[in-house]
Amino acid sequence: MLDVEDFDAVFQGLNYTDGLVQQIQEYQHALGGQTFFERLLELLKIKGRKAYPPKTPQQLHDLHQRIVSSETTLHNKHCLIFYLLKDLSPQHHEDDELATAFARDVHLEKRFWTFIEGLWALDRLEFATAVGNLTHPSIIPTFPDEIMFTLLRCREKLNRVNVQKGEQDEVLPLAYYNCVKPPLEDQKVRNEFAKYLSGRNVTETYYWIHTRPEYEQKPLLEILIEQTLEKSVWNNGIGEEVYTREDKAMELVSLPFSDDEEGFVEKFLTEGKGRSFRNAEDTVMMRRIAMGRLTDVAGDQNTRGRRADGVNWDSLKDGVKKGLGPRRDEDGFVF
Repeated sequence: MLDVEDFDAVFQGLNYTDGLVQQIQEYQHALGGQTFFERLLELLKIKGRKAYPPKTPQQLHDLHQRIVSSETTLHNKHCLIFYLLKDLSPQHHEDDELATAFARDVHLEKRFWTFIEGLWALDRLEFATAVGNLTHPSIIPTFPDEIMFTLLRCREKLNRVNVQKGEQDEVLPLAYYNCVKPPLEDQKVRNEFAKYLSGRNVTETYYWIHTRPEYEQKPLLEILIEQTLEKSVWNNGIGEEVYTREDKAMELVSLPFSDDEEGFVEKFLTEGKGRSFRNAEDTVMMRRIAMGRLTDVAGDQNTRGRRADGVNWDSLKDGVKKGLGPRRDEDGFVF
């Protein structure tokens, strides 16, 4: 078996070229300043700030030495070296790819091999390949929230690093979530996923919110409302021609809110941040009509003089008042 401590035997005279270093740095920038290889080094307590990518042969030698002299397990060392050899494999013009030959030589377990293949692809923004590997059932999820955040936020950065965006990239965050079930403990990751899911399906997002701890639910409900009504976030998610804003709004007003949620949503749209959203008052009125709260409809003052999709609210309210007759003065009358 190959002696992984033998630098020359492992790397066979190969080094990181200036072009390769520049390419990796571009990926680093797109990933927010840190690759997942660097996260692995931190997780395994291998020190060396800015050790990757190694810019000179000596820096590669030093990084290798830090890896092989660390206190982590042998298979972890194999994984890290395997990753580095994947970087260098295109320079190795032999029948057997350098990294693959190394993995076979050290008998790297398939689950570790698959995991590193996935992280390496993720660091190069090859999301479909990454998700295919990182959702393999043999893998223990590592960095699940960080991976989810990358899938959600880095899709729009692909052109900057000359990576072609695939048609399937839009569904990859959902595929990863369904397979791995990341905890979404980080609020920024949780909020990004809620925005993403809201753009795909309002009703499914509502039921997903109910799977979260109670203290998270109202902030997530606010995100669902914002993604549905706020003009600045339109066209996020599925194409508008497929899933129109009108369709989303109709789903929103038809959701089976609890009594507590009902009051919260109405207050958010009339007194809170949501009052500035386009059609906020109209949404409240539509919800009242959908729930049969006709006395509230008849007594509404916020929609005076307004129209929504050809509906004159004043005319509609007058009709409701006439229909209710003396019952409109009854507290809590519901159809």
